[in-house]
Amino acid sequence: MAKAIPVPLAQFEQEFGSLIELTSEALGGSIESVSDEFFADATNLLRVPPPVSMKGQFGPKGALFDGWESRRHNPTYDWVIIKLGAIGTLTGVDIDTRVFDGNESPASSVWGCYLPPSTTTKEDTPIAEDSPLWELLLEKTPLGPSSQHLFKLEHVSKPITHVKLTMHPDGGIGRFRAYGKVVPSPSAGKGDEAVDLAHVLNGGTVTGESDQHFGRGGNLLLPGRGKDMGDGWETKRSRGRLGTGTGDWVVIKLGEPGYLEWADLDTLHFVGNFPESAELFGIISNEELPSQDADWTKLLDRTKLGPHRNHYFQLAHPDKPWTHVRLSIYPDGGVKRVRLYGRPASRFPSYSALVPLANPSHALSTAATSAPVPNGTDSVPSGTVSVPRIPAIPLTVGGFSPYGSVIQSYPDHRAAKKDVIIKPVNFGTAFKFNHLAPVTFLQPPSRPEVKGEVNFCVFRCDQQNGVKDGQGKENWEVKVLERHEFSSQAFLPMGGGGGRYLVLVALPGPDTKPDLSTLRAFIATHSQGISYHPNVWHHPIIALDETTDFACVVNETGVPEIDCEIEQFGKTVAVVVEV
Repeated sequence: MAKAIPVPLAQFEQEFGSLIELTSEALGGSIESVSDEFFADATNLLRVPPPVSMKGQFGPKGALFDGWESRRHNPTYDWVIIKLGAIGTLTGVDIDTRVFDGNESPASSVWGCYLPPSTTTKEDTPIAEDSPLWELLLEKTPLGPSSQHLFKLEHVSKPITHVKLTMHPDGGIGRFRAYGKVVPSPSAGKGDEAVDLAHVLNGGTVTGESDQHFGRGGNLLLPGRGKDMGDGWETKRSRGRLGTGTGDWVVIKLGEPGYLEWADLDTLHFVGNFPESAELFGIISNEELPSQDADWTKLLDRTKLGPHRNHYFQLAHPDKPWTHVRLSIYPDGGVKRVRLYGRPASRFPSYSALVPLANPSHALSTAATSAPVPNGTDSVPSGTVSVPRIPAIPLTVGGFSPYGSVIQSYPDHRAAKKDVIIKPVNFGTAFKFNHLAPVTFLQPPSRPEVKGEVNFCVFRCDQQNGVKDGQGKENWEVKVLERHEFSSQAFLPMGGGGGRYLVLVALPGPDTKPDLSTLRAFIATHSQGISYHPNVWHHPIIALDETTDFACVVNETGVPEIDCEIEQFGKTVAVVVEV
């Protein structure tokens, strides 16, 4: 039996709120074949927005409808075969006839089947409508006009790849949404490389959120970067929250417990409605939705976000395996995607297996032919030394802001910070991006007679690529840092090389020495320059791929002990790993 169990609309969140819409085009759902779509295309069934009325609009075949509509007078029934965006188990469906009144499907049934990826036919249609592989999930059930019809399946289905929706005998349906859980690919997280443990295709789910007025929380975990604000998470406007520490939140259950190393908070398409700031928390819990006052641990301090771009951040406590992550945004706004990269705890029972690298023998075997980097970073991981792993994440304005400024243009002006003033210049042939980075000199308090002078110079930096590990990722040992206590220092690549370069920074601790807990690494591109704030510890620039010239702007006094302080650790204090 496959009885239909109706679900009241008011109970949608309770029954389906934490499930994945497996048929959605945003997940990769697609129409495989259809019996008839004379009046309206079946692809409309899978669209993200709800169906809209097109009353009064006509085309060559008649009235227009936002949904799937077949011809009249079918002696049997119409059908459509949908390939799910991911292998999954179905819990329930939504058969939505809201825009069809008088031409709705009088009744429908739902079938499912599992088809191995290698199975095809000569017509490139993986499965026929009358195949014996189909199993009935929802019996033929009466529908009504202009309504959402939520049904819970009598039993959660077995893993399936396709569904078949029927109309008896014909008519129209606006949207069809099949809800369930993704069955992660067996290959997900098998290698030593970090994977996105929150990704929907790796089994990640959103189990709760404070608000989803304009966009569902589950959209955060979808593949790709989407097409507009409609497939992100967006909360309603708050009033009176700004500056109070009150905001919105969403809880993500990872596909499996894991050690998290870095995150990407993507605000693509959110231009005037992105959050002012955000922070991340982790927890180990057996509950589907841990309470907000549970023992959450902060993984990312509250950090300002910007519009319409990726924000990459290294996470704290990479040595602990988490089951859930909470994203808190302030005071409200929209986020497109959340990516949480790490290693499954099932493959690494102890974090020590990841320090500094899993299976470092490949890199060690190349030590004899790899010369150490002269400036203090060796391109060979120490292997047996237990030191922190620092992921070299892509350079972004938000991630680098505690240490300095990113100097770059914004081809899409919407992605620039609000305080970046963009003006057309040169008679309309160029745009000028103002105030990207301050040029700063702080007077040394113990040497009032010393004066700083701007030195505009050029560094020619040799290529210093790290040794590649078994996953093809480069890695370096860190043994030295330096700082310019009283001056900013800017570097801008100017050609003569491949363009990529490695930036390594740390904040000073209470004793003014480098606080290694704040050590961060970034991979910059040829179109990005950087400027260190005064007093920020950093590693000498590491050019990648080829020898590269950098223009440098720094204030110098001519007194070596004032202009630059060097900290030689005498040992490896961290291993930087390309992500």
